[in-house]
Amino acid sequence: MKKIKKTAKIILLLIVVAGVLFSMNFFIRELRVVRNNKQISTKHFFITYKGILNSEAADMAKSLETNYTSIRTDLHDPGHGKIAVYVHPAQSDFNKATGLIHSKANGTSRGPLVIHLMYQTWYNSFLPADMNKVAVHEFTHCVQLSILIQDALSKTGKDSLNNFDKKFERNFSANYPRWFWEGLSDYEANMVNKISVKYGMRNEPTLAELNHSNQVYNVGYTIPEYLVSKYGKDKLPEFIRSYCNFEQVLGVSEKEFETGWHQFLDENY
Repeated sequence: MKKIKKTAKIILLLIVVAGVLFSMNFFIRELRVVRNNKQISTKHFFITYKGILNSEAADMAKSLETNYTSIRTDLHDPGHGKIAVYVHPAQSDFNKATGLIHSKANGTSRGPLVIHLMYQTWYNSFLPADMNKVAVHEFTHCVQLSILIQDALSKTGKDSLNNFDKKFERNFSANYPRWFWEGLSDYEANMVNKISVKYGMRNEPTLAELNHSNQVYNVGYTIPEYLVSKYGKDKLPEFIRSYCNFEQVLGVSEKEFETGWHQFLDENY
């Protein structure tokens, strides 16, 4: 009994110490975060932020610039203007800025030239994401949109340009699969976790099912990973522009691709 009480006291003491250290770090951080909007301008990004550390904003800018050329090269992005990145310190700020009223997301791309991020830390999230990777993930969304918009514009006559935006949005929403939209962005941002993949694949979801499931964030990375390993990286740009047409680009049916992808997961995860 004495041993149990001693162990309990030690555990309680450790909890108290951890709580004190957490609180101290929180208050120290609060003294150092940027209170008003501040900006970093790099070659390809214009980052506006507040409520985070200057060093965190600088790290994000470095991560985005480091990945900028390789992603655009991988996907054959035809051209890209400077991208505005808005970093928000709280979910309410993010939701107000994006209009996503009830969102719990930590990032979104608003077209090919705008990114919004809700900066997660241990002080505002139970399991904070790597925000540098989230920024690269959202940038990949921007690249995908740029490719699809430029391709659609090249096929649109001058008489149809007045309604181009609405037509593009309808076609994109109806035909560009979410499993590739999110999977490719995770792939380029190197957002993968073998434990998450195993968890997400426990019921062996189909690609169609991933279009309507958050498990796409657990397993989506592996879809372009398999595509690249089987068919080559040069197929990625074609696959994007075709709105993921298996027969046209890869010469297989969706079911055949799915079977090969599941086998790839069994062998590698």
